Amino acid sequence: MEAIILAGGLGTRLRSVVSDVPKPMAPVDGEPFLNYILDELNYYNFNHVILCVGYKKEVIMDYYKDSYKNMKISYSIEEESLGTGGAIKKAMSLALDDMVFVLNGDTIFKVDFNKIKESNKISIACKYMEDFDRYGEVKIKDSIIQSFEEKRHVDKGYINGGIYYLPKNIFDKFELPHKFSLEVDFFTPYMKELGITAYMTNSYFLDIGIPSDYSKAQDDFKKKKALFLDRDGIINIDYGHVHTIDKFKFTPFIFDLTKKFYDLGYLIIVITNQAGVAKGLYPIEDVYTINSYMMQEFKKHDIEITSIYFCPHKDSDNCRCRKPMPGMYLDAIHDFNIDPVKSIAIGDKTSDLIAANKAGVGKLYFVKTEYEEEKVDFEYERLEF
Repeated sequence: MEAIILAGGLGTRLRSVVSDVPKPMAPVDGEPFLNYILDELNYYNFNHVILCVGYKKEVIMDYYKDSYKNMKISYSIEEESLGTGGAIKKAMSLALDDMVFVLNGDTIFKVDFNKIKESNKISIACKYMEDFDRYGEVKIKDSIIQSFEEKRHVDKGYINGGIYYLPKNIFDKFELPHKFSLEVDFFTPYMKELGITAYMTNSYFLDIGIPSDYSKAQDDFKKKKALFLDRDGIINIDYGHVHTIDKFKFTPFIFDLTKKFYDLGYLIIVITNQAGVAKGLYPIEDVYTINSYMMQEFKKHDIEITSIYFCPHKDSDNCRCRKPMPGMYLDAIHDFNIDPVKSIAIGDKTSDLIAANKAGVGKLYFVKTEYEEEKVDFEYERLEF
């Protein structure tokens, strides 16, 4: 997948707190805000990103050069301000795919890019909000955008989240000026002809365009550390495919162990294979019932489980989430902005440790149960209780 990121604006509203770099390069928890946008794209396996640069472009170009992680970086340079539409039109000449995502360089909006891509239609990601007047409302009917309203107070509705999915040739058949606004000069007059689909979501959204939200970003994007726990054998005694509360017996060490790390500021995240679902041994609803029970019991010990990730597949499904594949760990790291190097994983199977190691988890512990240790090419420690 390919993306264009609008990173050439002047950022005048943020000048009071950030004046020496372009707005997308404003530091957030020690790194450029643009890194967080690129990390989102890298997570969804984008392979090419075109940065639209103008104001203080050298700062961006010197920092990223021609790549970031697994993505190639290209530059569309504006010698003069072209407006959002003009900048995108110019950048489209560097795109290789027929459909391209477009994002704002000062906004994080955690959407599922794969779901938007599945529609293969002109789309705008729209964020549900309540009690807002900073943004104009997007009017939507039957998932099709009808209009963009002027800014006013709105009790509840959707705003333009600044993520677009557009054909590379979208501008070719229209007479457009050299400089133009994407929303005002293109989407609005050609609304019916374009038939723009709204991808509606209530997922995380943050625009750092004003100082108060830039300050909020410093907290929201602070890297966290996590304690990753396997379930069967670590949290509960493993009798084999435990799926009912009456058979769910906590291990004698789990609450004291977890509380120690919880009090040190670790997020508590459970990562568990539940192949019994795919094997037809119990319905997926049983997993949710156990999850709810488990979280309630941890709360009684003043421990908050941040999240529980489970894989309902069996080995032959060849999924990305079943341990020893790292998918569940990677999803948790992405979802909660976790620094894997500062995190810990505890399991009773070698597959638990292999998956955590693949995800970059820094400290690994093995608890001996009935499962045999297998030889691996990385280091871990043993815990005995």
